[in-house]
Amino acid sequence: MGLDSLAEPMVDDGPCGPDLNARMDPDFDAYYFAALGRLPDAYARPGVTRPDGSVSPDRVFDPGTLDLAAELRQIDALLGRSRDLRLLALRVQWLALAGRVPDVAETLETVALLLERYPREVHPGAEGDPAERREALAELAAPATVIQPLTWAGLAGSAEVTLRKLRVAAGQATPLQGESGLSTESLTAVLADPGNGARLTRTLTALDRAMAAVTRIVAACAADPEAPFTPHLDPLTGVLAEMRGAIVAVRPDLAAPVPIPEAPAPEPVPHSAPVQVPPRDRALPAGAPEVRDQDHARRLLEACEAYYRRAEPSSPALLLVTQARLLIGRPLIEALEVLMPGRAAEAQIGFGPETGFVLDSARLRSLTEEAGPADPAPARAESTLRPPPPAIDSAEQAAGTMRAVEDHFRRTERSSPVPMLLERAQAYLGKDFPSILRELLPSAEGGR
Repeated sequence: MGLDSLAEPMVDDGPCGPDLNARMDPDFDAYYFAALGRLPDAYARPGVTRPDGSVSPDRVFDPGTLDLAAELRQIDALLGRSRDLRLLALRVQWLALAGRVPDVAETLETVALLLERYPREVHPGAEGDPAERREALAELAAPATVIQPLTWAGLAGSAEVTLRKLRVAAGQATPLQGESGLSTESLTAVLADPGNGARLTRTLTALDRAMAAVTRIVAACAADPEAPFTPHLDPLTGVLAEMRGAIVAVRPDLAAPVPIPEAPAPEPVPHSAPVQVPPRDRALPAGAPEVRDQDHARRLLEACEAYYRRAEPSSPALLLVTQARLLIGRPLIEALEVLMPGRAAEAQIGFGPETGFVLDSARLRSLTEEAGPADPAPARAESTLRPPPPAIDSAEQAAGTMRAVEDHFRRTERSSPVPMLLERAQAYLGKDFPSILRELLPSAEGGR
């Protein structure tokens, strides 16, 4: 079945057919929930040091183990009966795991078209409460099954050059056991090869289509007259922009202007920094507060915590918001010890293999203690003159506040872990218990 046919209205049960999940359709249940269990919980997992000092092998997902044709055949058969965003999100995940960037773009365009053409009818519905739809669309930016796989996708048609390899060569990612010896010069030479021009053009076209589709998806959700919301797709836009920037930095002659619909999209990556993403310029939800400083951000997160303790005490977002607040103004080494307790002792700042110079974790801790705490008195004294942040009374208001604080730190303190924690907190919004269980305990069986 071609995806173009999904835009045509169905005959029975409205233009998008029945909600097979709500009807507990046996074919839907048999495939969909089994497929969720087949998705990897991590695309790449570094080896760990054993008690005897040896290191276990790294584990990286092998696309060759994926029966993509079988997965797409079953998804498309169900889409023929019901226009469902959950199935399309699953389709994007399988295609990303297979490294099929053009097909990812095509599926994202289908998601955008259905949201634009059938905003009320496409499943899951968003009447009154967009939680299920928000959750379905969040899977388009799933870290393990979309974002990480895209960084491993070949930019020139094969895996010879990937965003992942460019990051490792630039020192922006820790190399795995099979990633030694990578150099930016050799990787960019492959991109500069005139013989790869046609393949790079195809990749650029797919990336431009995908970025435009994501922008349309966000705009369609925000324009919903009954239940407007902003799907959390920034990680997807970011990795697509970074992939595009890596190619355009070497082959600017191949770049066409990025099609930008009405909603804002990230700025293009500067040519001088092929694998770096600039701070995101994105519109915040209507009514989101303007964050003034660290102390104001801290008080806004306290207001979010108060809301979740009162209204959604079981939400993982509460834990992540609390942790984000506790790390505001804290040094790097403390963040590493909190977020990577098993590996913080391995942290070091190196100066290249040719020098042998290194600042190990003990020295980093010592430098942190010698530097002493920053004096928060001026900021706190000024902030006492301002009224406290308003009470948060709704899930939408809490989400907008988190977005505002995340945006503030992305602009003012990019090295802070606070945006990462708040981004993850927002990814949990609207998820039900089985979905949360599958993420917290990947080996657990999530029932309905």
